[in-house]
Amino acid sequence: MKKLYQAKNNSGFLTLLRQGHSVIPLAETLEQMSKVTDQEDPAKVQKFIERAKSQADEATQFLITLVEFSDNYVNDTAPQFMVNQTVMTSKEQEDLFILAMQADVFRIMYEVSYSYWKDKPKLIPQKTKNTFASIAKELRAMDDTLLQFKEMAAHELVWGQFATTEQLKILTMRTMKPHFEELIKTMTEFRE
Repeated sequence: MKKLYQAKNNSGFLTLLRQGHSVIPLAETLEQMSKVTDQEDPAKVQKFIERAKSQADEATQFLITLVEFSDNYVNDTAPQFMVNQTVMTSKEQEDLFILAMQADVFRIMYEVSYSYWKDKPKLIPQKTKNTFASIAKELRAMDDTLLQFKEMAAHELVWGQFATTEQLKILTMRTMKPHFEELIKTMTEFRE
């Protein structure tokens, strides 16, 4: 039964990786927001903020689902961790899931949205614009990383071997970790 589950899980992981969500639209929206002038129409700025919130939510859901599907039963491991009703098979997977949740750009967009409508006059501070630019840069780097693995995932879906899929999962997750950590660092610095 575990082998059947793992085959289904592997297929889900590869399909998510291959056809998954791009974070480029969010990066583009944040780049636009980083260039907003003080004379910008507040309604236009609020549209940017709402778009970024929606895009950030979609990106986070994709990324945490990708982490969720990155589990493996190579050593016949029994599920042992549960985070937000998500079963994990290793401490590494649980840690990465938590990092992906902490790297959620939606929360910072929610904070910015609240501050923007509370402030008079309605301005986006330079520190916030710099943060948007930094987050956008990291999101672009993350997207480049994911693109590297999309082609491998397409190959695995057609010609895949169990061991290769497991290696692809491990490599993808190991490579995503620094992106999550950098996003967390940027957002933590913003809040200080």
